[in-house]
Amino acid sequence: MSLVESLLAQSRPPDEIIVVDGGSTDGTVELLHAYAARQSSLRVVALDEANVAEGRNIAIANARYSYTASADGGVEYPKSWLANLVRPIEVNSEVDVVCGYFEASPKTFFEECAAAVLYPTRSLVDWDKFLPSCRSVAFKRKVWEDLGGFAEWLPRGISEDTHFFLRARKAGYKFTYASDATCYWRPRRNFSEVFEQYFYYTRGAFISGSGSTFVSEAFGANPLTFTAKNLSYLIQKRKPLHFCLSVLILAVVFLAKVTGCIAGLLQRRHISPQKKNT
Repeated sequence: MSLVESLLAQSRPPDEIIVVDGGSTDGTVELLHAYAARQSSLRVVALDEANVAEGRNIAIANARYSYTASADGGVEYPKSWLANLVRPIEVNSEVDVVCGYFEASPKTFFEECAAAVLYPTRSLVDWDKFLPSCRSVAFKRKVWEDLGGFAEWLPRGISEDTHFFLRARKAGYKFTYASDATCYWRPRRNFSEVFEQYFYYTRGAFISGSGSTFVSEAFGANPLTFTAKNLSYLIQKRKPLHFCLSVLILAVVFLAKVTGCIAGLLQRRHISPQKKNT
């Protein structure tokens, strides 16, 4: 239960922690309740079933405070993460959304290759185009209320954060960035997981109407640009095995995006106009 432990160990302790479990069967709920029995700041909402967007909405609906910091399971949070993330929103009343940063933390050779080629380095990020991920973001409750929450109608509730923050930007809410609020997450472990990840991301993006942004501005950088630079770096460092596996990973990602795009466009035709605008 490293997520809960890392949140409890923050240098700026969270006023409350709300964890929503969407029907896990691996003993997670029991562990969460055990933590909650010892920590009054931790509340657990256990459901038989909930998609990603539903879980986020339920957590925020149960929150007591005027802004929320969002974290995800399977992510490592340094002790300074929360303090750095919420500082801009606490010192400037005009700020509505604070975008934290996230970096890959590979543990295997496959993950190292995926990280090397699929994600931009910090120096390549265009912060004016960067959209936060719900693994590292803080925002005012008013933003969530005004936008009607995260889009639960998206398949599995995936791509909900891209959809939500694009709408927030379009609505004129003030974004700022806390690149020092960095968390660390593991890339997918194998080809199957990479394909599934990018298929669902792409399908959700095209269903929600944010496909062009997803394709051309991933992580606040042009994917073609940072992929080419990442591959060049592997060549310069004379890492032929990394290069070959990275190319294969890119091929899987390309296939996943193509099929996800087709599936998303087909499903979008059946989404009501009301949902497309929320």
